[in-house]
Amino acid sequence: MSNSLTAKVLEAFSAVSSGITLIITVGNSLRSDDGIGPYIAQKCTNLKKGIELLDAADKPENIIDKAAKLGPVKVVIIDAADFGAEEGKAQIIEAKCIPETTLSTHTFPLRIVAKILEEDCGAPVTFVGIQPKNVGLGEGLSEKVKKTADEMVKLLSAQSGGLRHA
Repeated sequence: MSNSLTAKVLEAFSAVSSGITLIITVGNSLRSDDGIGPYIAQKCTNLKKGIELLDAADKPENIIDKAAKLGPVKVVIIDAADFGAEEGKAQIIEAKCIPETTLSTHTFPLRIVAKILEEDCGAPVTFVGIQPKNVGLGEGLSEKVKKTADEMVKLLSAQSGGLRHA
């Protein structure tokens, strides 16, 4: 793996010994690198055992009920986030650093969605942010952001087995 994924990010993606690790991807594929979440969801067609994935696109509030029904023991939310690092860098973002108001491309604040998920699922929620190069109108990911997304897909994907996509 490249240095775009920190040890804490790698740990966040690890499946738990029993139960489901739920990956929630967020983003708008019409806003360049903000589309990293939907890109990962599209590419993850064969997930490791114990991992489920929901693509929330730009409306994360719409998947809360489905997420709760899966009964995960761990939830990881993946989204583009500007934290002033080199483009493509992924890191854990503390919930307190995520605004409770909507300042992004999402219609509902992710911090509020995470609080609801924690209450409904009884599982901790971890945010993994990927530093975008560009979130302006346009399709496709920049080179370094795509490379990070592809690394995440590899981490989540099984080598063999059936389709496991929620």
